[in-house]
Amino acid sequence: MKTLFISSGQSKVLCPENHNYKLFDYPYYFIQLYKRFGIRALIKQFHFSRRRPFSRGLINKYAPEGFGIEIGVGFFTIAPLKRTILTDGFETHGSDNSIATDYCKADDIMAPDESFEFVLSEHVLEHLSDPVRAIKEWKRILKPKGKIFLFLPHKERTFDRNRERTRLAHLFDDYSMQISATDTTHLEDWIRNVIRPGLAPQYKSIPAEKHPELGLIHHHVWTDEDICELLQILDFKILYSIDCCPDRGDSFVIVAEKN
Repeated sequence: MKTLFISSGQSKVLCPENHNYKLFDYPYYFIQLYKRFGIRALIKQFHFSRRRPFSRGLINKYAPEGFGIEIGVGFFTIAPLKRTILTDGFETHGSDNSIATDYCKADDIMAPDESFEFVLSEHVLEHLSDPVRAIKEWKRILKPKGKIFLFLPHKERTFDRNRERTRLAHLFDDYSMQISATDTTHLEDWIRNVIRPGLAPQYKSIPAEKHPELGLIHHHVWTDEDICELLQILDFKILYSIDCCPDRGDSFVIVAEKN
């Protein structure tokens, strides 16, 4: 749960060549598990859904080398840490601190054009009021043939199951109107179909009117078909798509390449 937005922007230009990367994935991964589960991390580390071998392998398959950036990392990452800059728009996510090394807005990244070989984003795009603007920004910082990895909640397997899918025309209308990051257009629908039925109990203690400001609301609801179509319109080539991620069952996954 995201609770503090970094509105002042980041303090430095994100440059792959000058970043201090983590040297080892596994120790860092286990430390995050231990912070969350304590001694139970000794068991959790063997759970398929915690290790995320499929998702990690997908990144290494389609982006086996080069430097990347993760947008909205939160308190856990599946990124190859030796070559990924971890960014976030929030310092804390509920009771967990973000593990980001740098803070920036998802649609305003202080990095030169064509800086990265890949962009990774997991359960972030649905929290953005203007996803078209964000994807265009991610495309800007990608090198030619750079890859984008999107892990997103599937409408039918999350608390959004009672909501209508977002039409692509709506997304482009929002983009053309330069809609605010704290837009409340979907708040009533969110409250009626998610909060009141108790489908997201983790947000129960937070006043619903604060959800857009705190980045909690899912502005948009999708399936993999919707996002594939959106990426193609924005001039990406779809390399891989799966309706259900094997090691994160609430999600679909898309890998796309910048044309």
